[in-house]
Amino acid sequence: MLKENKQNIINVIEGKPLYKVAKIEDLKNMINYCRTRYSDNIAFRFRKTPDSEIEYKTYNQFARDINSFGSALIKMGFKDNRIAIIGENRYEWIVSYLAAVNGAGIAIPLDRMLPPNEIEAMLERADADVIVYSDDFQSVMEDISRRNKKLKAYICMNQSSEEQLNKTGFHSFYEILKYGEDLINNGFNEYINLKINPLSMRILLFTSGTSSQSKAVMLCHKNICADIMGLGGIVYCKPGESVLSILPLHHTFENTVGLLFPLYLGMTISICDGLKYINKNLDEYKPDLLVGVPLIYDKFKNRMINELKKRKLYRKVKLLMKLFNILSYLGLDFRRKIFRQLLEPLGGRLRVIVTGGAAMDPDTAQWFENIGVKVYQGYGLTETSPVVAGGNDRRRKKGTCGEPLPGVKIGIAVNDKKGPGEIVVKGDTVMLGYWNNEEATREAIRDGWFYTGDLGYIDKKGLLHVTGRAKSMIVLKNGKKVFPEELENYINQLGFVKESLVWGEITKKGTVEICTKIILDKDKISSMVKSPDDEKGIRKLLDQAIKDINKLVPVYKAIRYYVFGYEELIKTTSMKIKRYVETAQIREILNNMATNIKDLAGKNIDKLKEMMAKGIQEY
Repeated sequence: MLKENKQNIINVIEGKPLYKVAKIEDLKNMINYCRTRYSDNIAFRFRKTPDSEIEYKTYNQFARDINSFGSALIKMGFKDNRIAIIGENRYEWIVSYLAAVNGAGIAIPLDRMLPPNEIEAMLERADADVIVYSDDFQSVMEDISRRNKKLKAYICMNQSSEEQLNKTGFHSFYEILKYGEDLINNGFNEYINLKINPLSMRILLFTSGTSSQSKAVMLCHKNICADIMGLGGIVYCKPGESVLSILPLHHTFENTVGLLFPLYLGMTISICDGLKYINKNLDEYKPDLLVGVPLIYDKFKNRMINELKKRKLYRKVKLLMKLFNILSYLGLDFRRKIFRQLLEPLGGRLRVIVTGGAAMDPDTAQWFENIGVKVYQGYGLTETSPVVAGGNDRRRKKGTCGEPLPGVKIGIAVNDKKGPGEIVVKGDTVMLGYWNNEEATREAIRDGWFYTGDLGYIDKKGLLHVTGRAKSMIVLKNGKKVFPEELENYINQLGFVKESLVWGEITKKGTVEICTKIILDKDKISSMVKSPDDEKGIRKLLDQAIKDINKLVPVYKAIRYYVFGYEELIKTTSMKIKRYVETAQIREILNNMATNIKDLAGKNIDKLKEMMAKGIQEY
């Protein structure tokens, strides 16, 4: 680990604004600013169900709904309560969240993909008083209500039935919204007049992981507002431009970058009906900006390339890209006009994509730049509200995480000049600390610097490079260090590979062997071997690929053993690989089959899991 007392912080850089931005002291102040400045502009477009008509909310209506819902919560006795919110991306989620944050209490966004037992555990850990949920969780909430005596109210975002409303403590969002409207119309202004302390905890966010392993991050208005203003200082968007909200709102990346930042700029937020409707939503909402994780953009790019290849236009388009890139460097940028047909499936107006959560493949970033779409790759964590650095309107360089946001300092903590460095961050965006975990807070925040646990460096041009996680770093017996992400990058560049996982397996002798699990693209592998079940052909292909990769790295980093399969790696809802879950599964197979990774090398791990489930010991 890198967290030793004798660390030096070197190469400190600080972000500077490119644009002047409106100052906001808290999110309530921001909503009032937006209401005044963009009153009749469309703030949201959405559907109640994927088949229903599109609905619209202006900034004025949105602010009124927040005040109504917040007023009702206070009148019902929930002032300063902890208000959990769970459900798909929807307008009611956003109103509930901002009503809580802006005066009713403390907002606790929860991951809707968690199993019921973990949802219950999260509610207990957070000491939640109220839960606002979508209809999908009705039975879960009814079950929790039989045991949880702390929760005072269960508020369903859907129009609740009489049967639901007759249950003690259960309410409808719309029932409460109407109650709040009536209160305000009758002169109740306690919520509207509430002053926000920008330094007090108003948001409690759980990091990725199970309920026992995740930490709860405490954020305040000052944290979030600093991040919003920082983003506004480096990326320019016009009021009225549109963004499609795709990623889950409980995740701070989408919450800040895909929701609050666009609101601050007076943009229109179109709420995606779900990932399977994304193509339809792109066509009808025609976004100017998209916020997503690399996997989404990889799929868009691959779909474009496959279509071009079907029409035998791929080589021609690649040549045109080279030509018009040269012209763009000379100040003649016709790329959006020339490649407008490639932009049509994305709505036709897309000009900016923002990516975070993982490193984007440089080829994918270059593809979008080639067709006239600016790519802003960012870096951040829940603990930093979240954005720390990113590409901006002045500089965007593939393979880097750009420059710090205005007001944010980044440094590299090192034990010696030759060793790897841990990225450290200082600024108003850094969290208050971890909820009920003073030890973890003291470990993470030292002398005002937040220690991210990520490894990286700052190049001579002042751009941040992230090389891996300190926790995923493999330490060999001779003390040398291997970063899985470096090897995964090489593996993932193979055309027939979807994704990969590299880990260190400890042998009986105590040595550490570098191993990898490779997830193949079934369609692409089928064109290279007899069939997806042709294990002999696949092994021959992978043996050569691993041999070639090993030539690119020092001997101590060489991959010794691999397994392959077709089932996607287990990920968090923010699309990060759950390394500890994946490696635990592999070791469970090894233990149950009384074998070792060497004996299973080159085999299909999906079949191994099936056979283990059936109790078959030989393969």
